[in-house]
Amino acid sequence: MAELSAPKKEWPLRLTLQALLAAACFSLFVVFKLQPVSAGAFVFLALWLALPHALMALLLYASRRKQKPVLPWCVATFLVTLGGIYVLADVIYWHPDAQGAIAVVLTPVLQGIAFAIAAPMAWWAEKWIRAEAP
Repeated sequence: MAELSAPKKEWPLRLTLQALLAAACFSLFVVFKLQPVSAGAFVFLALWLALPHALMALLLYASRRKQKPVLPWCVATFLVTLGGIYVLADVIYWHPDAQGAIAVVLTPVLQGIAFAIAAPMAWWAEKWIRAEAP
């Protein structure tokens, strides 16, 4: 019976990792839409925008390997990812202007700040879940 219940516990992690992958693909599409002048600029922007997603995915894998509750971290990661997508979509599609490239470059910094705010709440929720678990 424990083997059948294990995948149910993995759904938040899988959903969050899929959202991170989709956000990384959207970030790559945004870099393509910006039309950088060189291949080096394209690679730099693509890696820079993918960096928060990669770091959050590594954090989720590390939490899972240590047998910690991942749901609070999945929620924090998902919200930060949605925020990053919102900023990019707002700058590129909804309110494009000449300073949009600056906002695109600052998006990973904003995601880092948002995660720094969300991390203590996720840590507290993780401790609370572990205390409630039998």
